[in-house]
Amino acid sequence: MFVPESTYQFFGFFDGLAIFFWLVIIIFLSISTKNNNKHLPHYRYYSLGLYVKIFSAVIFSIIYILKYGGGDTTAYWDCAQKLNNLCFYNFKSFLKEFLFSKPDRLRYLHFDFQHTGMPPNWIYNEDEGWFTSKVMFLLSLVTLRSYFAMTIICAFLSFKASWKLFEMGIKYKTGTTKNLAIATLFLPSTAFWCTGISKDMIVYFCVIYSLHYLFLFLDKEEKKGFGAIFKLVILFFLMNNIRSFMLASVILPFIFSLGLKLANNKKYNSFSQFFIKTIIIVGILMSMLIFFNSQKADEFSKEAKVIQTDLKNNAEYGGLRYDLDITDYSPIGMLKAMPISVFTAIYRPFLWEANSIFVLISAIETFLLLLFTIRIPFNIGFSKLFHIIQKNEFLVMSLVFTLILGFFAGYTSGLFGVLVRFKAPLLPFIYIILTTKLNENDSKDLSTNNSPQI
Repeated sequence: MFVPESTYQFFGFFDGLAIFFWLVIIIFLSISTKNNNKHLPHYRYYSLGLYVKIFSAVIFSIIYILKYGGGDTTAYWDCAQKLNNLCFYNFKSFLKEFLFSKPDRLRYLHFDFQHTGMPPNWIYNEDEGWFTSKVMFLLSLVTLRSYFAMTIICAFLSFKASWKLFEMGIKYKTGTTKNLAIATLFLPSTAFWCTGISKDMIVYFCVIYSLHYLFLFLDKEEKKGFGAIFKLVILFFLMNNIRSFMLASVILPFIFSLGLKLANNKKYNSFSQFFIKTIIIVGILMSMLIFFNSQKADEFSKEAKVIQTDLKNNAEYGGLRYDLDITDYSPIGMLKAMPISVFTAIYRPFLWEANSIFVLISAIETFLLLLFTIRIPFNIGFSKLFHIIQKNEFLVMSLVFTLILGFFAGYTSGLFGVLVRFKAPLLPFIYIILTTKLNENDSKDLSTNNSPQI
């Protein structure tokens, strides 16, 4: 039965029931998981990491309701309710809406005001937004339509992804447990933006778990099977329908890691290793050449031009803007803009560019990144850092992922408020790189005996 939009509540009796139920389930799973792994020292961060995610997700949701009147996050939840109404009102129409594309969205073929309610048009008419709503519909089925219960589940999924990244960092011995915990579990921007009911949460979850399953194929000791391949297909499908460019951000870093793992294999002599590395470099250059001359690159450059022009000329966009002074939106122009785009994504906003609390938090994080970068020449030197990176598949993946996502984020955002959201998934990776400990004394707490089986 259709529930009129005016009667929707963010917190009522059934909302409280659903919230209590899922909190009990999640806390029970947390305690059980921690007790089952108490012999592993890094599990001391498990509960705290989970509670930080849940707290961040709830704050994220409350701020969006009170400050922005809802925005996209409540719109996704609202669309999920409309799909829920349609599912129980006309299941055949629901299947058509859920599984297949619509011939004419302007007509809202399967929805009406009386029985289902009308989904917000700015979400319904956007492919990525409507697909996100379909994903959230699945969560609405088990949350009694509760906005905050759905938010808590999203926080739990985001935490599981962060924990998976944390354990990957430990397994590949990229730094001390404390530094890895801060980088993967406790960075404010990632904890805030990559959680809650949002595209960013789904993309973050898909990215981390995709990298996890891909890296299983680099480890001879790990069991691989059809299950891992099937999960990868699902994750790639989700990413392709929400932010398709994230596929490149995942696949290309893995190819780099795979190639360097082969090149660093001790069973090959020096000439063979040099030959493999040469093939990798040539392959990278050929891939870049093919991409920057492809139709996809042309479409991306045209879209970026439209976004940048709109941001410059449309006074209705709030928030502080930045201008990369890009005038050439051709594939060659994109290539030239890569350094400034990546720099902007990693090191901006600067402290004096912050005009809101969210941008200020991001500015503090990027300021710390800048300090970590500046200290490298006085600490270990860039040459030694890159030498260590090329010997570690996980660090190679982290570096390439940061460069690719940094380019996309810095090149297309235009507003610092947008940039801090888009760059949030790359922050753990760049922090891991810049806080890598390179000597045995610094890495003593990452012995093989304490490495998790991921």
